[in-house]
Amino acid sequence: MWHARVFGGVAVLALGLAVIFFSRQLPYHSDYGPGPGFLPMWIGYVLVLCSLVVTVQELRRSNTGETFFQPRTRMALKVLVVIAIAFLLFPLLGFSVVFGLFICATMRLMGGHRWVTCGVAAIVTAVGIHYLFGHWLDIPLPTGLVGW
Repeated sequence: MWHARVFGGVAVLALGLAVIFFSRQLPYHSDYGPGPGFLPMWIGYVLVLCSLVVTVQELRRSNTGETFFQPRTRMALKVLVVIAIAFLLFPLLGFSVVFGLFICATMRLMGGHRWVTCGVAAIVTAVGIHYLFGHWLDIPLPTGLVGW
């Protein structure tokens, strides 16, 4: 896990630097007080500071020979792959269908539920999201080629 903590600290450092970089393109002040770049810039500074503290602490510790890919790390990577696939499928299948499939895949990966349970949860989620947002709240969601 030592490698994972160092890698995580460096990743959060990169995120904080990106937040600072992009927030500097927004006005820091406005006519009535802080501008739209004020809060993101300070969040970026806090991210950088915290990531530096964590990374330096981990680099001071010796590597105890722990393996990087623990069983929970592998599961987290699988879930990240499912998230990436879901984002790629949004334009094709639409939000409701993709989110239902996402629920099915994560239930199966993380909880080891039976396929029938995952399928029922996926259908209930997709139909529920479609009717809740699309009809009841009248909020348009991306439909994709499926039209749902």
